[in-house]
Amino acid sequence: MSRAIIRFTIRRGEVKIATISDLHLDINKDYPVLDVLKEEVEKENADYLIIAGDIYEDFRNVIGEMRMLENGASFRVLYVPGNHDLWSPEPHKYKVDYIYSSFCDDERCLSGKYVIDRDVAFIGDVGWYDYSFGNHERFSDEMFAKMCYMGRTWQDSIKNPWTRDNIRRCNIQLEVLSNSLDKIKGKKIVAVTHMLPIREFTVLDARPEWEYFNAFLGSEKLGELFENKSVSYSISGHVHYRKEIEKKGVHYICPCLGYKSEWKFAKGHEEDLTYHIQSSLRCFEL
Repeated sequence: MSRAIIRFTIRRGEVKIATISDLHLDINKDYPVLDVLKEEVEKENADYLIIAGDIYEDFRNVIGEMRMLENGASFRVLYVPGNHDLWSPEPHKYKVDYIYSSFCDDERCLSGKYVIDRDVAFIGDVGWYDYSFGNHERFSDEMFAKMCYMGRTWQDSIKNPWTRDNIRRCNIQLEVLSNSLDKIKGKKIVAVTHMLPIREFTVLDARPEWEYFNAFLGSEKLGELFENKSVSYSISGHVHYRKEIEKKGVHYICPCLGYKSEWKFAKGHEEDLTYHIQSSLRCFEL
């Protein structure tokens, strides 16, 4: 059952929110990501920092790092797990359902709960994928279910047993999010998922493999849910893009930091962590 955590911030009439995704602290371990992020959020004078998943490939480190990030800060930290966060550091010891339950028990994680601050409400969860963003003219659901194409394997299929029935898992997540949304009607809603809710954030280039692998980036039903439930802002990640659009009354933000290896495309800023944090971080008020 969902439960609300009520938090009040008295600094201003509006709630200021900063958001980012895909920190990948283990992959980016050579950079002081959290130190720079904390500094930039403080500069923004934000009430909340929202992180849309893929923080660390060890749930114990995710929970600990988020606690440390909030310690001594003037802002609250809220996050949802990403698919990498659900990968088990010791598969024989920690099963995915135990990892997910651990996130639900963490007060900073939106899974299994919602947060209300004045007339703003935060809900969220990892979300999942149902193949709706794949090219169904070329591939059947049975082909997508193999999660392997052109010699490449989507790593969730190896590291997360949820992938044995992706469509069912996506429907479970949709139901959880819908139930939370029903409990906060009338609020200004910020919905956070790791998975993408709209096709516009998928990989739209001409590489043929993405006609297949887009299937594992999210679900169009997430976007439909947010539109039907009058969500104000949708925050997502996963794809390592930095995009922002308005669609059918919902403001969609994809603010990914991504892997250090991807920063090379920003000529002159390949090693400039502050630049990439500033480029990823999105702030707004409600």
